[in-house]
Amino acid sequence: MQRLLSVVRLGVVFIGLPRGVLPRAGPPRGRLPRGLLPRAGPPWAGPPWGGLALAMAMQPAGSAGAAGQDDRLMPSTGGVDPNANGPLDCHGGGSEVTGPRCHDECEARHLDVVERSRFVEGSGFRYPRKPSIVIAASRDMGRTASTWVFNAVRLLFRQAHEACDSYWMRKLTREKLERRLDTGAHLLVKTHEWTPQVRRADFEALAPMFSAVVVSVREGFEEDPEWMRFATHVIHFEDIVAKDESEGKLGPVEVLRRLAEHLGITGLTDSDLRMVDYELVTLPMPRHGNDPTTKHWSFHARRGGRPTPEKPSSP
Repeated sequence: MQRLLSVVRLGVVFIGLPRGVLPRAGPPRGRLPRGLLPRAGPPWAGPPWGGLALAMAMQPAGSAGAAGQDDRLMPSTGGVDPNANGPLDCHGGGSEVTGPRCHDECEARHLDVVERSRFVEGSGFRYPRKPSIVIAASRDMGRTASTWVFNAVRLLFRQAHEACDSYWMRKLTREKLERRLDTGAHLLVKTHEWTPQVRRADFEALAPMFSAVVVSVREGFEEDPEWMRFATHVIHFEDIVAKDESEGKLGPVEVLRRLAEHLGITGLTDSDLRMVDYELVTLPMPRHGNDPTTKHWSFHARRGGRPTPEKPSSP
């Protein structure tokens, strides 16, 4: 009961849709804007930061720090956020909560160098008054750019200087989610099929905790019907890899713009969105295994043939 009350106090909002009203992820073009779903009813690691990266992190977040966000952000956490060395933090050797070893499916917190700068006074990072739980879901090995979507959410929050903790989680449970909300930051979780892991009744009881469920799909590849029932935002692979907005495709910057709006992130400029697009394309790929922060694997590839965009100039 105490844990449940703590979640209520944090103000986690569940945005949902009545069952049966969601279209398949590939509605005929022209009927619904891509990435938008009809709402027919009430919505339901590494070493310490270095000098250069820290200097970049300490720069103002463009217009993302405008006064218009003061009502939803605050300068300090409403929870307890350890200085990147808490019971859930992993720097390659596991964590107190998840165990003594970091492995391919480590469920600990792996903040990057910029995200860790939020513990430095003057970094410009702020905490949400009402933290969100954002689920980035897809089929396992679905080849729908689900890792791009996960990092897009992570980097959008980072570009806006909003504290966000991101995790991989094979099996979703109330206990895991509540434990990770203790920091007072937004909570982002990358996951795959839930049906082999969680009983339907348990999942139905868990789903009201989710603020947003972002599902990635691709033409010619089978969707996950169970996640589609709970999706609040659908991202199409074809829009991500589009070189421009021709032939009815959105293009990655517009995908990011709509995703930010869906997440309630306001104040990001076009330059901010183009910086996130650039960073997503240039995130390093690990030579072996996976990167516990980005969730990239060594076998991941940048599909679609889209060239690397030009890096935006600093404001």
